[in-house]
Amino acid sequence: MVAAAAVLGQGWRYSHCQQDRVDGLAFLDQTYIRLQVKTATLALAGHHKSARHHFQLGHGCKSKKLPTKDDYDVLCLVSPNSRRCLFMSVTSVRQYSMRLPASRFTPEQEADSWAKAVDHVLEMRR
Repeated sequence: MVAAAAVLGQGWRYSHCQQDRVDGLAFLDQTYIRLQVKTATLALAGHHKSARHHFQLGHGCKSKKLPTKDDYDVLCLVSPNSRRCLFMSVTSVRQYSMRLPASRFTPEQEADSWAKAVDHVLEMRR
């Protein structure tokens, strides 16, 4: 629901689409973008580190694999604590897990990451 609200907030429409590796579709006019949504709650680390979200980005049961553009277009990282998202093009996913501080999930970062991810996907399609 947080991912849907974030996409709607960017002026796009959203539809849930439960398929292998695709959780939703964002669409605007004749353009659509396939979304994979990953959620990670805030994990408090040791007393020397700040709280972070730890996202698992790979897929597969026995051996993890990184996604490709055949899997989906945009990865949506959701912070349920702040009710904010960060977006990244699938071609930007180059690691199996990612730790992000809670401070990254802001309205400005949400809008900026959406714009960059959409631009990248549309450029790849040309």
